[in-house]
Amino acid sequence: MEFLRKWFSFSKGERVAIVTILALILVLILACLFRPSRKSLSDASLHDLDSLLALRQAAIELQQQQQAEKPQEVTELHPFPFNPNTITEEEWLQMGLTDRQVRSIMNYKAKGGRFYSKSDVEKLYTISEEEYAQLEPFIVLPEVARGNTSKPTAKKQESQAFDDKPKPEKKAIPVVDLNTVDSTTLVELPRMGGYMASRIIAFRDKMGGFVEVAQLLDVKGLDSTRFTAMRPYLLIGDTETRRIDVNRADFKTLVSHPYLSYEQVKRIFRQRETRGMIKNWAQLEALLKEEGEVNPLLEYYLCY
Repeated sequence: MEFLRKWFSFSKGERVAIVTILALILVLILACLFRPSRKSLSDASLHDLDSLLALRQAAIELQQQQQAEKPQEVTELHPFPFNPNTITEEEWLQMGLTDRQVRSIMNYKAKGGRFYSKSDVEKLYTISEEEYAQLEPFIVLPEVARGNTSKPTAKKQESQAFDDKPKPEKKAIPVVDLNTVDSTTLVELPRMGGYMASRIIAFRDKMGGFVEVAQLLDVKGLDSTRFTAMRPYLLIGDTETRRIDVNRADFKTLVSHPYLSYEQVKRIFRQRETRGMIKNWAQLEALLKEEGEVNPLLEYYLCY
């Protein structure tokens, strides 16, 4: 008995320590019992993640719906009279179509596609209804024969048998004087569009008239293929070119002429200010050659 009392008798301080330790152990046991399991926390986190993803998807769908309901802006074009069968890639771009639209149209034509009526232009998937509405009034489309290998029906044969009206003759291509023709007549020439016709008229006005038909090759955008196609229908009449007085014209008038460069005009003015008036073409040609090439046709546009 003495032996047990020796081992299990504690002082007051030791009893307090033992009670404290037992209390801490009890608290830890209770904490472990009531702590949420790792699995439940993981499930809750996954549930929250699914909710966030669902909200994000709903926001994306709402944004897409709003964009679809928003009216698209209509591209403003700048059309001019044109034949879709002969108009060039550059002229399509000048009217305001995009590179993608023009490439699609040129691919269609390269594969043998033809436009027989205005409605054929409307069928191009690359041109919207709004864009076609802007282009339609400017489409100039002469009658184009459709390739049709099918046999005529009895109704067509009957109508042809009783149709005594002569077929209209194909309109002849006119021969035009480059110095007097207007843009309306120019568009009747082969491979000539409204835009190019207006550029030719503007170049003629800036130049002062044409001396040779080959001067058309100086018009920006007019290549040798187009020139060859229209050459048989062009001539130069007896109209005199408009001449500029080299000794009295101002700087702006001289430098605006297509055959004079800025440096050449500066040399003309230095000559006028330091050495006096220019007397003839030979003197002027020698003067201008010091600043570069001289177009021999320039002689027809100057006077002294």
